[in-house]
Amino acid sequence: MKKSKEKKERPILEQFLIRTIIFIFIVLVLCSTFFFREKVERLVNYAYNYDAPASVIDKDGLIVHFVDVGQADSTIIQFPTGEIMIIDTGDSNEKSSTKFKNYLNTIDFKKDGGEPVIDFLILTHPDSDHIGNAEYVFENFLVKNCYLPQIYPNTPEYSLIPNAVYRKKDKEKDIYESLFSALENEVSVSGCNKIFASEGLSIKSSSYDEKEQASNNQMWILDFFAPISGSEYTQSKTSNLAVTNNYSPIMILNYLNKKIMFTGDASQTVEKEFVAKVQNNEYSYDAGYFDVDILKIGHHGSATSSCTEFLNIVKPEFAIASAGKGNKHGHPSSRALERLKESGINPYNIYRTDINENIAMGVSLTGEIALEANHLQYVKVEFKLWQIILIAGGVSAIIIYSPYTVKIAKYKKFKKGKSEK
Repeated sequence: MKKSKEKKERPILEQFLIRTIIFIFIVLVLCSTFFFREKVERLVNYAYNYDAPASVIDKDGLIVHFVDVGQADSTIIQFPTGEIMIIDTGDSNEKSSTKFKNYLNTIDFKKDGGEPVIDFLILTHPDSDHIGNAEYVFENFLVKNCYLPQIYPNTPEYSLIPNAVYRKKDKEKDIYESLFSALENEVSVSGCNKIFASEGLSIKSSSYDEKEQASNNQMWILDFFAPISGSEYTQSKTSNLAVTNNYSPIMILNYLNKKIMFTGDASQTVEKEFVAKVQNNEYSYDAGYFDVDILKIGHHGSATSSCTEFLNIVKPEFAIASAGKGNKHGHPSSRALERLKESGINPYNIYRTDINENIAMGVSLTGEIALEANHLQYVKVEFKLWQIILIAGGVSAIIIYSPYTVKIAKYKKFKKGKSEK
């Protein structure tokens, strides 16, 4: 009887010994990874964003909404003063228009005579994917100030303006002609201020004081650094038809020394002119002022924008591209994204409406940046090597010893049954 018991116990003890040897070997292998700590941590944390912004936005601070309007562009800015600014309005196609209008419904607009107010509407340039819903805005909101480039509809009404620049007509309905008509109506009926955007223009909070701007969380300023007004960007020397993208302004919004740059569809031509002016000290700011925190990537991330010289000046920590899923243009382009990475930006800090959908970035009343989005492409929990070893060791122990413990339990049950007999 004693020999039979020993025969049953010996295989179990042998298995325990073998499993222990295997476990010790695994632990030693895991410990040896300390020699490759950085590589192991990088592999495990391949989608970890080590400098991700905070994930909760201060609703009392500045909030910039980069709206997912498909292959189009629209940004809505809520200031801590209660003022609202809209930069571009998406496309007029049904999908983009619906997204834009639905997002407007989430914004808390102040009212004037029962009408929701947009304090500042900026139309960067007269292309349909940027002005598609501007007419709707004029019809449904009280727009107090509208900024746009000095480009006119190509109609007899404006044909006699000296040295005027015109937008080429659409093949069918001229959306810019309709928009311009709606704007003129808003000016005459509601008293909207129509302002042609030009270099040196500034929009400021009502209580703005330059001496307090860096510390007062109720103050902000938006500066225009491009384009040059006039007929700088036409199809030829003899043409009066605008190359509309190049009339997009380069703008910097400064709030508590956190700076956000907007570029519309500005091409590398405009970017390089801007860089030359910065380098020649033609602006009343030193070069460090143009080192921004957030960059709205030009022209949906097209390869024809975000040139190296420009990125080396603005040095963004975060970048946003407005593009539609699976768009035929391939925006944002791999070349533009590569240039952004080469400029030093963390790839996980490049956000895209085709991936992240609606994106909101906030600057709190204490100057901290936060981000919320429908989807994020990274994880926020970083694993250190000791944690990886601990988890891997624990999982290995469970896998190695669980069959053994099951056998022990069965053997004890067998012994108990035998002794009861």
